[in-house]
Amino acid sequence: MTDCPRCGAPIAEDSAYCWMCGLPLHDTTPEIGTIPPPKPKRRRALRILLGCVSWAAVACVVILVAASVWDPVALPLSVIAAVVPAVFYGWIILSLDKYEKEPRRAIIYSFGWGAVGAVLFSVIAELIFGGIVISTVGKEQADFWTIAVGAPVIEEFFKGIALLVLLCFFRVEFDNVLDGLVYGALIGLGFAMTENILYFGQAYFEDGARGLGELFIVRSVLDGLGHALYTGTTGAAIGWTRSRYSRGLGRIVVPAVGFSLAVLQHALWNGGVFVISDLQGGDATVWSVVLIEAPLFVFPAAIVLYLIARTSSRRELEILREQLAPEVQYGVLTPEEYRTLTTESLRREATRAAKLRGGRPLQETLEDFFQTAAELAFRKYHLSRGELPKPGQRSPEDAYRAELGRLRQQLAAAGLTSAGVAG
Repeated sequence: MTDCPRCGAPIAEDSAYCWMCGLPLHDTTPEIGTIPPPKPKRRRALRILLGCVSWAAVACVVILVAASVWDPVALPLSVIAAVVPAVFYGWIILSLDKYEKEPRRAIIYSFGWGAVGAVLFSVIAELIFGGIVISTVGKEQADFWTIAVGAPVIEEFFKGIALLVLLCFFRVEFDNVLDGLVYGALIGLGFAMTENILYFGQAYFEDGARGLGELFIVRSVLDGLGHALYTGTTGAAIGWTRSRYSRGLGRIVVPAVGFSLAVLQHALWNGGVFVISDLQGGDATVWSVVLIEAPLFVFPAAIVLYLIARTSSRRELEILREQLAPEVQYGVLTPEEYRTLTTESLRREATRAAKLRGGRPLQETLEDFFQTAAELAFRKYHLSRGELPKPGQRSPEDAYRAELGRLRQQLAAAGLTSAGVAG
């Protein structure tokens, strides 16, 4: 046994890290001259530019919504009817990701892009496409081609762009199929929310509160996850390629297939309205059409993506078990912590115990410990799959180990171990 030079905790001779503070017990200092100099001015200018563009886009969408739903009664009713289901479905989607939660900034970006950026660019592109179609095939056929063909391609394209941005700028947080599915679904929910405000307002103008209520059931209940399913399919495909790096054509083919499936799902729903209405003739109603479409096009897709999410979640747990097991040998994690981190029931019990002992703040500290351990596991996983460390990094995962030590000290100060047991 020896003592940690930082915190004085007793540690085993063969430990590579201090179990209390996470201090590496070997030299991990970056090589001099290998770290590129920071470029704060360029990054600051880029942030300012992106901020200005984002706020300009928000202003444009707000003006679009206000101009389309100008009635002082219709507007708040439409907003509430669109926002509440989006929040509810968002909570369900985020709950699928149990072991490695997505950062708040990535969640806000995903939902925000869907609600603002994707809507704005889609409206512009669809107006241009509609004008071209009218001049080509005439007004009688323009609706079908615009809604059943143009809208699915255009909307899925602009929603999908956000997934590529996430893959580039939030790559550390974009780990696998489940992450891609979650991000894609959130983008779709944001898009559906803004679109629903416009549709609900129009329904109120035509048939009052009754018309808005009927459309609410159709768009927010029966087809509430429609856009989330479409873009979630693209996201799952892109998530599959995350750990492929430069291996195989699959990393190009699979995202293309995923995008094509998203467009197909979207086109089947939009085009189905025309086909089923024509088949039903004068007896066609909103209910008769949607009650056929939902079981055909929405429910099966929802079941498939749910099964994919469950399978990916189990794979995440396997990665935690594989990558964190050596951390017990290194002295970074205790055996009790490892069992809690890799057992869902123990994680829930530990979280409840932390909340009972110290309220929400202590619960959040324990959840941060779980999250940091998961990020360490996925960082090691990606390195093992061929991802290269950033310049100047010998052991980029050491920062996570140090953070685990810091969080462990906070939990110990509150009388709780990081395995959720009172100390």
